[in-house]
Amino acid sequence: MRSGWNPFQRFRTSQREDGLPDSLSTAGSNSNPGYLAFLRSLVKERQSTSTHELSLEELEVVVVDLETTGFQPYRGDEIISIGAVAMRGSHVLEEERFYSLVQPNRPVPEHIALLTGITDDDLNTAPDLPQTLGRFFQFVGQRPLVAHHSRHEREFFRAAFRKVRQAQFDHRLLDTMLLIQLSSRPLGNATLDTLCAINSIEILKRHDAFYDALATAKLWGIYLEKAWQLGYRTLADVYANHR
Repeated sequence: MRSGWNPFQRFRTSQREDGLPDSLSTAGSNSNPGYLAFLRSLVKERQSTSTHELSLEELEVVVVDLETTGFQPYRGDEIISIGAVAMRGSHVLEEERFYSLVQPNRPVPEHIALLTGITDDDLNTAPDLPQTLGRFFQFVGQRPLVAHHSRHEREFFRAAFRKVRQAQFDHRLLDTMLLIQLSSRPLGNATLDTLCAINSIEILKRHDAFYDALATAKLWGIYLEKAWQLGYRTLADVYANHR
């Protein structure tokens, strides 16, 4: 890590209303009120002009996935691994990848160990949360994050930043559904498994943070190209569709 560099310096301590509705994890149909509210919330997020107006073909993002001890960060569940890969436009930059285990302050539940293959023994010598967050956001830089059904990642990053530095997580986090819904109505069951199957994307190791992030990146790339074919040229064009 660079000397004197503070990975949290870009994150304000003030609260802003950009949360995602609880229904996001099950949202898959345009008729779902929670899903529609989520799309409207995306439009209202504060966007920098430079990225907002950048061509989708040149847009650089970091696609991220988290594995965690459970699904309730404000009841003590914690991040146990972070996986990510960078993209430029629809191209996956596989040489720009990130993966790290994260040592939690609680045991890994048995069902999570079975799901992810990550055990307490694996985590005993893993870096702690502050160290891993610092390394990860140094890797990310100013690039927006992307996740599939991003509420999970958003809520865990929020909890992590509050825990580590009492800071507000304020990095731009885009959802794959932002592009997917442009060309897929109705969406039906929009899980990562379903969408990857529809688009012939192989997930090499499910519930591994890096390979899930890689599959999500390929999904983002496919739907970015579809958005381009439909005439969307910038994120501003995409956001305008959701107003």
